[in-house]
Amino acid sequence: MAISGALAGLAGAEQILGLHNRFIVRFSSDLGFMGVAVALLGKNHPVGVLLAAVLFGALQSGSAALDRLTSVPRELITIIQGLIIFFVAAEYLIRRLLRLKEDA
Repeated sequence: MAISGALAGLAGAEQILGLHNRFIVRFSSDLGFMGVAVALLGKNHPVGVLLAAVLFGALQSGSAALDRLTSVPRELITIIQGLIIFFVAAEYLIRRLLRLKEDA
C-alpha cells in the first residue's frame, strides 16, 4: 500500500508540476472513488481491472459529450457507475449468504 501510495503521489506531482505548472483546486475530485470502484469491478485481477478501468474511463469521457450534445445531465453517468458498484457488491453479498446457508 505504501508503494502504491508513493506511485500515486508521483503521478499527481507529475501532472501538477509538469503538465499544468500550477496547483489546481479540486484536481483529484473523484479519483479515489473511481479507483476503489475499478478494483471492485475487476475483482483485483489485472485483466479485470484493466477492462473495468476502460469501462469507467469511457463512461467519464462520454459524460462530457452527453452533457454537451443532449439535454441529459452529466450526473446520470455517476448514477450508472453507482448502480454498477451496487450490483457487483450485491453479488458478493448473495454469494456469502448462500455459503452461510450451505454451512448451516
